[in-house]
Amino acid sequence: MNDLQARLLVIFKAFHDVCEKHHLRYFLNGGSCLGAIRHKGFIPWDDDIDVMMPREDYEKYLTLQKEYEGTPYFIQWWKSDPHYTYGYAKLRDSSTTFIEDHFKNHRINHGVWIDIFPIDGMSKEPIPREKCAKKVKFIWRQFYLSYLPALMRKPQKKTWFKDIMIDIAVAIPYLFDIAHFRNKRMDKYAKKLKMEECALSGNLFGYTFKRAAMDSDIFSDFVYVQFEDMQARVMKRYHDYLTCIFGDYMKLPPIEQQVGHHYNKGFSLTEGYKEYMSKKHK
Repeated sequence: MNDLQARLLVIFKAFHDVCEKHHLRYFLNGGSCLGAIRHKGFIPWDDDIDVMMPREDYEKYLTLQKEYEGTPYFIQWWKSDPHYTYGYAKLRDSSTTFIEDHFKNHRINHGVWIDIFPIDGMSKEPIPREKCAKKVKFIWRQFYLSYLPALMRKPQKKTWFKDIMIDIAVAIPYLFDIAHFRNKRMDKYAKKLKMEECALSGNLFGYTFKRAAMDSDIFSDFVYVQFEDMQARVMKRYHDYLTCIFGDYMKLPPIEQQVGHHYNKGFSLTEGYKEYMSKKHK
């Protein structure tokens, strides 16, 4: 376990403890679930932790910032951080810094984080799950627009006019979205169907598209499994879940694919993002 993974584990434990205290359901998600089953902890090259929660539990969790009073932990979502544009939440450690490439121009909390995704209903009928992919694609069309500030550029002497025009083109739609029109739209769309009333449910905010929808019963119960030095929750039917997402999930990927997928423009495990960024811009 490297230093980043060690810090992620500490953040995850803070999340886990609050869920235990308030009897909220959660499951390790995606590569974190795979890591728990295949490696009993992190996938060796992984650089994040993902969890998912049934929508009802997810929305209760978003109201529990008071549980982290006196700590550096911050529940980040579009209502708690005005310039955060994703439709799912993160638990951030504000005493650290990890500035993702595509958020480098966003004025948000840039602490190291774990991702927290809601589980929503996707179809009341047991249709082929590939047909639910359009729901995920709708969400991601909204996401792509949230990257607009990352396209902003510092005007250069030879290209100043072009640079300024690009900045204006980027800034106008972003400024007019200050009320989070897209997030409200995504929220309303995602919550249209309740997991408990659906044959198929899943994570509309993930990257799996055609593989996102699955039997809602997969999310009905959990078991504890080893994750590094703690016991964490995964779906009781984790085999079915992991097979849906990864296929032959016990098989290691080719060596060239054994890499992390988060890139940064600033990183520190010893300095909070506010201090880090103030020094950078002096």
